[in-house]
Amino acid sequence: MRSAKARGPRLGPWLLYVLGRVLQVTGLMVTLVAATAFFGTPSTVAMLRMMLVGVILFVPGWLLARRDAQGR
Repeated sequence: MRSAKARGPRLGPWLLYVLGRVLQVTGLMVTLVAATAFFGTPSTVAMLRMMLVGVILFVPGWLLARRDAQGR
């Protein structure tokens, strides 16, 4: 019988890692769009809300992708 490590890479950690990276990039893009779209306009509250959405997307992604899929 083969051990668990001899079976090869598992798919679960890779999916979590990729999901984390996607959330990070999405959060950064939302924050960038908020910073550029509302630059110089008086709608500061709308900009801050959109940036908050970017942070809400980024932080869980960062938590998921802190370790790579190989467990390092």
